[in-house]
Amino acid sequence: MGKQYYCDYCDRSFKDETDARKKHLSSLQHINNKANHYNQFKDPRDILKEESKKIPCNNFINYGECNFGNNCRFSHLTPAMVWELQRMVAWKDELLRSQQMRNVPNNNEIIDEYFQCPIVTSDENDEIINYPIWNIPSELKNYPNLPPSLWPITPESVTDVNFGKWG
Repeated sequence: MGKQYYCDYCDRSFKDETDARKKHLSSLQHINNKANHYNQFKDPRDILKEESKKIPCNNFINYGECNFGNNCRFSHLTPAMVWELQRMVAWKDELLRSQQMRNVPNNNEIIDEYFQCPIVTSDENDEIINYPIWNIPSELKNYPNLPPSLWPITPESVTDVNFGKWG
């Protein structure tokens, strides 16, 4: 028995041959199933924009079904569904506005503030306390010729811009 190709979109398997796979991938059923799968993840704003341009489908309204399914050029959304989409879009907009109102600083502002403002020490003790930035394992202290990647980080090594060339 040869290898089988399984299509997640169509939930079926068939013999894994180039011609069979190409035929399946170009079939209307596969294309529709793939489109339906990705429509689940569409943004409500995009769905609302697309559906608001369409007029209601008479077949869907009168009989509750349409032969064209999701490929229909008319809208299958009921007024309640449209209202729900509008509510979701408004909720997302309000959430975005409330986040902006809180004046949450973005990451770049935090990083700039950290590197531009020196650490404030108390005025009582004018001593400068240097905390070790880099803890060197005791095993590495015994090695005299460490590669540059394992050297301890110092302010001088960070500001040194003379990087060696690779190659």
